[in-house]
Amino acid sequence: MHYFELTTTAYLLKNVAFNEVNEKIAQLINKAMLSDDKLAIKHKENKYKNYVFDSLYPREKDKIYKAGKIYVFRIRSLEEDFISKIKQLFHNTTTDYFKVIAGEIKKQEQRPIKEIYTVTPALATIGKNIYWIPGNDIKFLIERMNSNLFKKYRDYFGTPLSEEQLFFEKIKIMNKKPIVYKYKNTNLFGNKFKIAINDDEISQKLAFMTLAVGLLEKNSTIGMGFCIERRF
Repeated sequence: MHYFELTTTAYLLKNVAFNEVNEKIAQLINKAMLSDDKLAIKHKENKYKNYVFDSLYPREKDKIYKAGKIYVFRIRSLEEDFISKIKQLFHNTTTDYFKVIAGEIKKQEQRPIKEIYTVTPALATIGKNIYWIPGNDIKFLIERMNSNLFKKYRDYFGTPLSEEQLFFEKIKIMNKKPIVYKYKNTNLFGNKFKIAINDDEISQKLAFMTLAVGLLEKNSTIGMGFCIERRF
């Protein structure tokens, strides 16, 4: 298995707060997709999009990204055609917040993973506009995390896997209060996790897929659940 990562360098045209910037990145990606007939269909489909993106780097200590500065962000996908096309479309895509300067694509092969960490908060929905936060049922979170990833795997590869097996052995919640992202005039409540991965073949595949498409929900919508790894 492998995934493709596009590192995009962009010039920021307006100040934007850290909890709003992922929505602005999503608007840039969506605008690029809607300018292409094939990707416009993908954008509108009610199914897993199989990509995820992170936030801007470098981070700002005051949590405000500054107009006139250059930042980078990453987009990952299992689909090489998608990443290549987005890189191409970005050359002619500008929003009120971003002007893209450059992009670089790297192919990442599967390798043994010991732990994964969420860079952007991951979101689990309990009910309508209700999201898992610290203090809620941890069993619900674990079951949702596992079942969501199995569904993504089955959707992309067409191979059903048993959901009785957890792909991780330990999970640590890294925040005491939920992390809030702004999206379409609402608040999304996410959390950051450190997850110790089992070393069997299926668990390793699922962990690597998590790096490619994101953990839990709203991965392509607003870049939640973007993860990095610690290798053996």
